Amino acid sequence: MKSNKVLYLFFMGLLATASLTVYSCKDKEETFPIPTVTLSATTYSGKIGQTASVTASVSAPGGLKSLTITKYNGTDVDVSFGTNGSETLTDLTHTHTYVLSEEGLTTPIRFKFTAEDEKGQTGTADYIITTEPSVSYLLTKYDWLWKSKLGKCLASDPETEQILDCEKDNYFSFKADGTYQLNFGAITGSGGGTCDFDGFAVPTTWSLNADETELTIKTSNAFDPTSITTEVYKITSATNASIKSKQTIDLSVFGCVVYDWGFEWTAKPK
Repeated sequence: MKSNKVLYLFFMGLLATASLTVYSCKDKEETFPIPTVTLSATTYSGKIGQTASVTASVSAPGGLKSLTITKYNGTDVDVSFGTNGSETLTDLTHTHTYVLSEEGLTTPIRFKFTAEDEKGQTGTADYIITTEPSVSYLLTKYDWLWKSKLGKCLASDPETEQILDCEKDNYFSFKADGTYQLNFGAITGSGGGTCDFDGFAVPTTWSLNADETELTIKTSNAFDPTSITTEVYKITSATNASIKSKQTIDLSVFGCVVYDWGFEWTAKPK
């Protein structure tokens, strides 16, 4: 009886030792650092139409369960993105792209990357995008009213305002397809200068160079459509209120000089 009791106690001891070992190993297995998300960039600033791109790299020692990307407009979740505002992936590395649009003009766009491991632990990182209006967007969003024409005739002359009263109600209406209209307003066909020739030049097309620093406007002769006039405006500033530019004008045929005139338009609702 005594030997059986000894054996019983021996086996109970082994069982207790094994149990402690199992629980000890289990505790070690369940202890992992929280997952981390590393982004190739944390911010992006660009113009409408440009593409923001960021690569998220996840480290999840406890095993990756999911990588969730949630889109915010400012502080509000954008429920139109993915499923109710989020996309869920299982990749340790993911490259996300976003084409800047008008929605980002009033509030930053934010993408939150959340990695969750198999233990329920999470790590996050934010990618914030600020959006500026492109010149193309501004030109087509508003109509543009003549405001100022600064220039001179002789090299010795001071630069002065050259806009005529009959030009002050002229405005350009640029279209997304590259065409435009020039509206002469109520005061037209008189007043001297260019106003006497309103309608002689027929608007055809407009375009911008790649970095939106030059606006090219073309017109054709009303009496000879094959005769094309090209004007190039070098843009110095552009906002949703005003566009300023320089245009090199050659008036040497009139005894004047070649000079960079300053042109300014102001925005008006379409």
